Amino acid sequence: MILYRLAILVLLFFPKVAAAHSPVAYVIPQDEAIIKESPETMEIAFTGPSRLIKVTLHRLLPTEGASLVSRLFGEARQEEIGLSDDQFMKENKRHLIGLPPLTDGKYKAAWRAISEDGHTIKGNFSFEISPNGTSLVAIEKQSFSGQGVVIRVRDASLTIKHGPIGDLIPAMTMEYEVPDKAILRELKKGDHVSFVINKDLDIVQLVNGD
Repeated sequence: MILYRLAILVLLFFPKVAAAHSPVAYVIPQDEAIIKESPETMEIAFTGPSRLIKVTLHRLLPTEGASLVSRLFGEARQEEIGLSDDQFMKENKRHLIGLPPLTDGKYKAAWRAISEDGHTIKGNFSFEISPNGTSLVAIEKQSFSGQGVVIRVRDASLTIKHGPIGDLIPAMTMEYEVPDKAILRELKKGDHVSFVINKDLDIVQLVNGD
């Protein structure tokens, strides 16, 4: 009976903890992207204010010349790329990490951060630079449209459960800042909305579909 009660408490409590974390909204270059030019920056954007505490970038080296042991155990040879630490411990949604010129090849980035609720979160992504790649996504010059359902209206923010937004942000439930508070006056939980966000992940246009 005691174990049963503990299990119920865990089930009730854990979803609230998980929902409070600030997962990644997007990364640039996108994970597994193949781009044709060396990017000037990497970007990691979270769904809520977070503080980066560590970011690393490694270039994966060809297997030629690797030891037999490394090849047998699948250990990748890699070269660390020096990065700026200007973004560390600054609370933002969007974090831009300056990069030195990168040569063609495959790269793997790893990050660690502290979310808005104080939890440590981490992740990684990879990309490749190749003459056969595509142009890098330029979010600075774009806005993105989405559709979803209102989950919560709070102060100057709006939580929406939405589908994918462009090719950048996957389907998720996310809280957005709304600079124009007048937009929020007629909204309530359950409303279906269409919206446009800017490069700072703020909603700049919104239409209530109900």
